[in-house]
Amino acid sequence: MILKLFSVLIPMFLIATGFLQTFIYLKLKKTFNNWPNVTARITYSHFLNQLDVDGRKMVEAIIAFEYTFRGKSYRSETPVLRGYDLFPDFDYEKNLTKKYQVGDLVNARVHPKVNSVAYLEVAPLSRLSTVLVPLMIFLSIGFIVALKLGYISEVYEYLRLQFELATYQPDRI
Repeated sequence: MILKLFSVLIPMFLIATGFLQTFIYLKLKKTFNNWPNVTARITYSHFLNQLDVDGRKMVEAIIAFEYTFRGKSYRSETPVLRGYDLFPDFDYEKNLTKKYQVGDLVNARVHPKVNSVAYLEVAPLSRLSTVLVPLMIFLSIGFIVALKLGYISEVYEYLRLQFELATYQPDRI
């Protein structure tokens, strides 16, 4: 009975979490499109592609722009409004620097309450992250529950026993 319940609830949970991420993204994009629009001038555009101190690959579009809103001048170095992405799109980053080059006049959206915050666009939704984030949440919860109930130690003992049986060598006299 409980197994049947879990076999229905788990896929529903994963689907709901994926839909929730998509819904939040679409709501964010709609809100962003309602922010005041200003003309901005690109002052810096560089594609960063290097290894960080820990040896992980860093790929990012670094773009700075200036704009005037309500009589005051501002500078921003955050060109894109992004959500959390497990798997960032490196081609998207590279294309940003091609799209926004130094000296270009472009449209920027200014946060209506915090005028020093402005973005050029909203990053696209990562479909892979939409699927894997709920799956990772589910697997983490499942691992914690299995650990709490002692299943992990039972599986370990079973595997250890199987390994010992597979590598058993009888003593020869």
